[in-house]
Amino acid sequence: MCPAFSFFSPEVQQDPYSRYAVARAEEPISFCEDLGMWVVTRHADVVAILRDTDRFSSRVTTTNVKEPPPEVMAVMRKGFPRSGSIVQLDPPEHTAVRRKMNAAFTAERISALEGTVVALADALVDAFVADGRAELMTRFCGPLPVAVIAGILGVSQADASKFGQWADDAARLFMGGQLPTDEWVRAAESVVAMQHHLAGLITERASAPAADLLTTILQAATDSGGRLDMIKAVTYATTFVFAGHKTTTDLLGNAVRLLLLHPDRLAALVRDPSLAAAAVEETLRRDCPVPGTTRVARVEVKLGDVTIPQDARVFLALGSANHDERVIADPLRFDPERADVGEHLAFGRGVHFCLGAALARLQGRVGLSVLTSRLPGLRLAGDPPLKFRQVVMFRGLVSLEVCWDAPAADPRSSAGPSATSTPAT
Repeated sequence: MCPAFSFFSPEVQQDPYSRYAVARAEEPISFCEDLGMWVVTRHADVVAILRDTDRFSSRVTTTNVKEPPPEVMAVMRKGFPRSGSIVQLDPPEHTAVRRKMNAAFTAERISALEGTVVALADALVDAFVADGRAELMTRFCGPLPVAVIAGILGVSQADASKFGQWADDAARLFMGGQLPTDEWVRAAESVVAMQHHLAGLITERASAPAADLLTTILQAATDSGGRLDMIKAVTYATTFVFAGHKTTTDLLGNAVRLLLLHPDRLAALVRDPSLAAAAVEETLRRDCPVPGTTRVARVEVKLGDVTIPQDARVFLALGSANHDERVIADPLRFDPERADVGEHLAFGRGVHFCLGAALARLQGRVGLSVLTSRLPGLRLAGDPPLKFRQVVMFRGLVSLEVCWDAPAADPRSSAGPSATSTPAT
């Protein structure tokens, strides 16, 4: 399967699903030279591995897809070494850390955020609603989750404006696969700047704890003797900045794209805003923002007719599993009303089920509701197809130009004399 196409080619980034369909049918588990990993494409196999923490480890699974050049490694040495983030921990260590982090993402806390998310979304739309046209990835889909995760972390909105670029650069640094050296170096410099900035904020929390996620991270990285492991703390904080922004940004962009390509579904949502939650769920299945995750085989594992060697890295193609015809009927169809949408794996399964799933769903639902209610006649400003970023572990748009029926400007608000003013003589 994998030798037939490149994971990094624009064609595959644009449409991986036709290739995955062939793989599921002909070679559902195979080694991919491009990734240096075994690729698993069927739903049942992916679920089995996600649940099998005895034979498959999450440790050291987010190492670079390609080995960075020396210039990049020289920059990275100025930052903090990469430690095990929460997504890279195995039980029982993972269980202990996850238990502490859960307190920041309870159902009650997420529900209480809805008013804040609505206000943030409305404020973003206020800035461009009168224009009749906008590029939504930079004006809405990116800024909304950045502002939300900044609030949960307990950092200023001035800091939030930096986090979006830092998270994008982290994605390019670790998961872009093929970058010119100068771009790779710039991304590394950005990530090192983020690490040091977060370390400064964590040091502040050590002196002045608060009711926020940064303080929770500080506590999770402090041992029973009161010693703070700054490398762990920075790693945990970086993970939340990264995941809290990037995944939801792409979820929002992918959802808007799918709705605009299916005007009947968009019209139904405009008529009934309660359909936003179903549209988010189907987007997670049809074009999930995290199309793959990785594991490492602890021992030699035989799956079907394939033997995966001990210590081999395994890429679990969530995007492919979400299109598996054995589980999902007519998988290419975008249908928020489908009965089998709950079978999707966009948030994973097992002990590593996404900690921020409820938060992502909330932002997706609110974002779609606000956009479709406040931008009448919403439509693509250009012709499809829209270009996706060339990043293996994330599926999101480079840009999303849209237009709508903006309200006519009030002539009384012009700079000229008002209708009731007396002309100058």
